[in-house]
Amino acid sequence: MMLTALVLVLATTPPPARLQVTPPRPQVTGATGPRVEVAFVLDTTGSMGGLIEGAKRRIWSIARRIGEGRPRPDLRVALVGYRDLGDEYVTRVHDFSGDMDEVFANLSAFRAEGGGDTPEHVSAAMHDAVHRLTWSSGRALRMIVLVGDAPPHMDYQDGFDYRRHVREARQRGIVVESIQCGQDVQTAQVWQEIASLGEGRYAQIDSQGGMPVRVTPADAELARLNRELASTVVAGGSAAERKDTLDKLASRSAMPAPAAAEAAGYYGSAARVAAHDLVDMPAVEQKKALAEPPPALAGKTEAQAMQFLQQQKTRREGLQGKIRQLTKQREQFLAATPSDGFDEKVVGALKEQAQKQGIAY
Repeated sequence: MMLTALVLVLATTPPPARLQVTPPRPQVTGATGPRVEVAFVLDTTGSMGGLIEGAKRRIWSIARRIGEGRPRPDLRVALVGYRDLGDEYVTRVHDFSGDMDEVFANLSAFRAEGGGDTPEHVSAAMHDAVHRLTWSSGRALRMIVLVGDAPPHMDYQDGFDYRRHVREARQRGIVVESIQCGQDVQTAQVWQEIASLGEGRYAQIDSQGGMPVRVTPADAELARLNRELASTVVAGGSAAERKDTLDKLASRSAMPAPAAAEAAGYYGSAARVAAHDLVDMPAVEQKKALAEPPPALAGKTEAQAMQFLQQQKTRREGLQGKIRQLTKQREQFLAATPSDGFDEKVVGALKEQAQKQGIAY
């Protein structure tokens, strides 16, 4: 009788809206090295607030440290947030992007809400990570990182099955890593199984993610340099593209000091500082853009505009040098109190897999 009632509920309850996938964004890293694609599959229910907030602060550090490989990797990141039937959404998918400002904005939009009963719809999340993201088909490191604190629902008759989806990932050359928040025994068993099937590794961290806010003496100056670096960008492209670039720069400049220091560290080493930035374009492309100059170059002759872009580039290189030096000092300060949270587990797993692709650290 109970089984019949459950089937009737599932059959008559309209499924939650499956949100459209955010399409892939253009690359802005400037990297031409080996492709590294990482999809974070995150439980976004109420108990995951500490992990999600910590991830927002540390995503820049994760990206910077992965970018230190040689040859420099072409890093792209996707996000799949998941909850359960009856919540605001079951999955929310943001496709791969090499624009870390875009990744940060998408991650920042996640709020830890919903849940209730312990299991979540892990199987639907794994399906979407494998089948709704635009994975590359060429040579690349492809990785799913599953992060959560609750086991999957196994009582839904909706066709999703995490075991099958993990096997499908491996058939497509995607490694599946699992990171468990907290110490729930049932979750540990499933997460270990997923890592084994996905030929990745399992890790367990504190229930809040193990990423407390860590302040260093270099943060305030790095935050200032972060704002200065953003001011060297000359946004080109269409009016909509210029607005998008400027909005992202404003968001980056408004970050609290510790997060701004992380962002500065990333862009201090990145080959490009923003999408549609004329400063980093080849001279031929810069001259083409001057046919319809952005407001920053309006009224300038071609020679004056090219001189201005070169001045911005020179100024940027000086700022990036200062940022790299301060970031090194900041890392030395943080190394005195080692952490073993989400960011360390992710970087360790990525470096281990990247070395198999010929990327040295």
